[in-house]
Amino acid sequence: MTVVVEQILSMPPPQGSRPERLVLTWEQRSKTRQRVASESGREIVLKLATGTRLPPGTVVWVGEGVHVEVAAADEEVWLIRTADVRTLAQVAYEIGNRHFPIEIGDASLAVLYDHTLAELWARLGVHAERMRRPFLSDQQPTHQHR
Repeated sequence: MTVVVEQILSMPPPQGSRPERLVLTWEQRSKTRQRVASESGREIVLKLATGTRLPPGTVVWVGEGVHVEVAAADEEVWLIRTADVRTLAQVAYEIGNRHFPIEIGDASLAVLYDHTLAELWARLGVHAERMRRPFLSDQQPTHQHR
């Protein structure tokens, strides 16, 4: 069964509804027109208004006893952690100047992995850890990935 989603639901799913995960990357959570599949294989066609974002937890469809909820996929990211606010501000400026999306956390910044950023970290003298985890720039602020 193919489900066509043309708008995001504003009400929570019914009590007792079983969640079905739709795991999407940051880029997929930004796209308004695409065909994707839930973890159970349910095909979902998204035809959303331009500019619509799908942060984790967004319910995109409710059926009989089940609802489809967006989850963030693990992705390659750079994570910069420091308590020095000046350093974080400088790193954030440099990332923004390159038009990369950024996740701002408590004493940390994250950016999607790009090999060219390794040179930036060296030039700025910051330690950036490459890891796999959800990239959550569409949730402000983030606190769970310290």
